[in-house]
Amino acid sequence: MYHLQGTHALPSMSAEQRRRAQSWEMPAVVVALLVVPYLLLNYFQLGSFWGTVVDVLYIGIWGFFVVEALAILRIAPDNWEWARSNVLDITILVLTAPFEFLPPGFEVLQNLWVLRILDLLPVVHRNLFRITVVRFAFLLWTLVVFAGGLAYAELERGAEEPPTLFDGFYWVNTTISTVGYGDFLPTSFETKILAMGLQAMGVVLGAILVAGILPLFDREFAEGFSRKISEKVDRLTGEVDELETDLADIESDIESIARGESSQDRVLGQIARDLAEVRERVGAEGPHASPPSRDGAGTAAPAAERRDGAGGNGAS
Repeated sequence: MYHLQGTHALPSMSAEQRRRAQSWEMPAVVVALLVVPYLLLNYFQLGSFWGTVVDVLYIGIWGFFVVEALAILRIAPDNWEWARSNVLDITILVLTAPFEFLPPGFEVLQNLWVLRILDLLPVVHRNLFRITVVRFAFLLWTLVVFAGGLAYAELERGAEEPPTLFDGFYWVNTTISTVGYGDFLPTSFETKILAMGLQAMGVVLGAILVAGILPLFDREFAEGFSRKISEKVDRLTGEVDELETDLADIESDIESIARGESSQDRVLGQIARDLAEVRERVGAEGPHASPPSRDGAGTAAPAAERRDGAGGNGAS
């Protein structure tokens, strides 16, 4: 019962045998969920019509579990291996069988059918949604309160003040939580046996809940610490980006200054060359020489005009 492969597949099965065995899984989940309405209808005993519905559900649920077990036994390579893995399931099937020779009090054992839901959680985990330790613990707690409350209310119906179904849920919850206020007490031998089992189960459930909840706090602490580190890293990254932007601006300013100095040097150099050319022309042509223009055409035209004027005067 309750292993990673589920209640149907066995480690020794071949791939084909595992596929055939697992084809029973989803129908088994549906039938196991029908156990909850069946137990409620069986407890309330609403009338003849609902009594017929209860009988049909009982035969259908128990019959499916039997047929399912026989089918898996036929598929399994080793029948004893499957039987050893499902001792509790087989025991519940035998004790809840529709045999006339079983005492009437055995009917309360039908509440153990809710264990089939736990038995099929690997199937739910693989096909429907993820089952964590916390979810498993709370589901187990809920099913124990449900089945135990039904059993307590059923077994205490003959008491002087029979409890209601809600009283049964309340009594089971206080029992498995090891509180035990004492406002509801078991009066029959069967209910006392039930109380002893619930007390032992409460210790196990408490340990499972603590083991499942503590990692959540550790994870929240780790997530908070990681979030703070991430915020600091983001802030430092922003500061580094700002420094890189400032450095880029400084480099741009330096390049601009360098380009400006080069232009000024070129202008000063051109002026110096112009002055040198003027000095040369002044020395060669006399004090009336015009300074050269920067495009080189400003000095040639006046000189030519002067030469033309001098030639005209000589001709006249």
